[in-house]
Amino acid sequence: MKKVGIARLPLANKDKPGPSTKIGPLDIIIFFILLIYALAVIFPFYYLFVVSITPTEIYANNPSLLFTPKVTFEAYQNVYTNQAIWNGFGITMILLIGGTAYQLFFTVITGYAMSRNNWFGKNFVMNMILVTMFFGGGLIPYYLLIKSLGMLDTIWVMIIPGAIDTFNMLLMRNYFASLPKELEESAKVDGANDVQIFVKIFLPLSLPMLATIGLFFAVGNWNSWYNGMLFNHSQNLKTLQQVLQDIIVTKSSTIPNPHPNQINDDSLKNAAIFFTILPMMCFYPFCQRYFVKGIVVGAIKG
Repeated sequence: MKKVGIARLPLANKDKPGPSTKIGPLDIIIFFILLIYALAVIFPFYYLFVVSITPTEIYANNPSLLFTPKVTFEAYQNVYTNQAIWNGFGITMILLIGGTAYQLFFTVITGYAMSRNNWFGKNFVMNMILVTMFFGGGLIPYYLLIKSLGMLDTIWVMIIPGAIDTFNMLLMRNYFASLPKELEESAKVDGANDVQIFVKIFLPLSLPMLATIGLFFAVGNWNSWYNGMLFNHSQNLKTLQQVLQDIIVTKSSTIPNPHPNQINDDSLKNAAIFFTILPMMCFYPFCQRYFVKGIVVGAIKG
């Protein structure tokens, strides 16, 4: 009687080469290009920090030093104890928290409204919003408008006019429009109204986009200085960037230097710059991944 053999699958060839990991000349060229680019980005921050911790006697003999044999943090101590900087920091934190929440709220609800197709006058309103991306009324009419609204020399002039950013609103609109319409239809079948649909369904699904545009607004508010420069003349309403501008450019509000023989003016300026950019440098890398994801998702459908 002939035995019937069991068919066996061929074993994988262990000697079969896998994906090629060979580094070619093009990979080496790209690596060095990216390395040079990274060094070019990092070097200004490194030099800024080195100068800020260098004593006067060393910096005076070698202003272009890359390393310092002696370190002093007295410049940071003077910056830390400067009242004008802390006052500007407080104003900037109000803009960062309150202004970001305010802008995020109006941008999101406007983007959601523009993504719906069942209301009269949508195209007209959308066109009027888009016009603001290409045309403005001019600086003088804008100043007269702010003055007529009674917002001169108030913190509101740095918050209220920036309620909606058109570009970010378009990102939110495109993201909401890309979500399945069946979600809204099924919610209405279950008896949900428009507010419930927005809050309980669409808003939780849009967290990546909210993080993206929220980060846009946060960075913009942290660097805010233009409206304050135009409309606020009170020292108590200056943002952190305005105080930094006074220290570096106009030199109208320099940091007291009780030890000029130990700390040079450049060290104080660089310490103030580093103190200003450090919070965003620490915060930005944790949210950077949302930038590309949010913009790509928001630009899929329009």
